[in-house]
Amino acid sequence: MGLFDHSKYVMDQKLLSIRDTYIIRDPEGNELGKIEKKLLSIGPKYTFHDHSGAEVGRIEGKVLALRPTYSVLGPNGNLIATLKKKLLTFLGSHYWFENPEGLEIMRAKGDFLAHEYQVTDRAGNTLAHISKKWLSIRDSYGIDIIGEADRYLILAAAVCIDAIEHEKRPRPEQQ
Repeated sequence: MGLFDHSKYVMDQKLLSIRDTYIIRDPEGNELGKIEKKLLSIGPKYTFHDHSGAEVGRIEGKVLALRPTYSVLGPNGNLIATLKKKLLTFLGSHYWFENPEGLEIMRAKGDFLAHEYQVTDRAGNTLAHISKKWLSIRDSYGIDIIGEADRYLILAAAVCIDAIEHEKRPRPEQQ
């Protein structure tokens, strides 16, 4: 099975590496792919690779934006969606995805302290649950996708949320 053929994923982040790297696995521990942050770039840039090493997409953070904003790109650089964070929220964090035409297609809402997020479509139907577990040498996300939701966008949402929330607090190697 390929990278986007599963409904359950485990995404491990290596915390003590030179660059942010996420390893995507199935629940049995088989490696399906990885996401790597570019070392030297203006703004955060991540590349998705499948198990064979082929690039299957990219995420690029905007540098000059009023709110945290990330573009999710296909393997040919075409814009698939843009993730934005709602600025003023009192309980938890709120994000939304827009398609290239600017229409909202997906939302993620959760508690950044507990690291539990629910991803829904515009109508409020649950598409996925993203849950972060803290381990000693890595952070680990459990991602449970419901139905035929876009796996690439859900995995991208987990990376973007993690990147935005890490901007707020120092990482272990920065303390």
